[in-house]
Amino acid sequence: MKHKYIPALLCGFGAAVFTTIPGLRNIACCLLVPLAAIIAVYLHKKTAQNNLKISIGTALMLGLFTGIFAALFASLFDVIITYFTMTNDFISSLPESKDIIRDWNLGALVEESIKLMESMSRDIKSSGFSLLYAVMITISNVLTYSIFGFLGGALGVALINKRKA
Repeated sequence: MKHKYIPALLCGFGAAVFTTIPGLRNIACCLLVPLAAIIAVYLHKKTAQNNLKISIGTALMLGLFTGIFAALFASLFDVIITYFTMTNDFISSLPESKDIIRDWNLGALVEESIKLMESMSRDIKSSGFSLLYAVMITISNVLTYSIFGFLGGALGVALINKRKA
């Protein structure tokens, strides 16, 4: 099958769309992405049109790619929304974040970190875009979403192969 990862792309995009909804954003990594990975495994099974069990490797790759696609699309949506609104969750939580980081007493590292965060905040407030913020949110999303997508793929293969048995 030459379009093996189309279900992962579609489900990753769908999960990313749901991350733009404020209440669902908080559960994106631990609920939406694994659910999207399970659906991707199910769609892959439906498009394969055979009664063979899905291999664990295929399901894990589908889950991983679902998480990666969800992360990339969610980061893109976040950057676009931030560009137009010139604010985001990072801006609103910055004062509390600075207090928490200062409480850790990490020395000079703390002040440098706070300077970077304030720089990102100024860039977002003035132009709606911060390259450092875009890179950091993308890396964070790729790491977390790919792990949970991987787990969703494992759960998906267990559920779908059990159902077919």
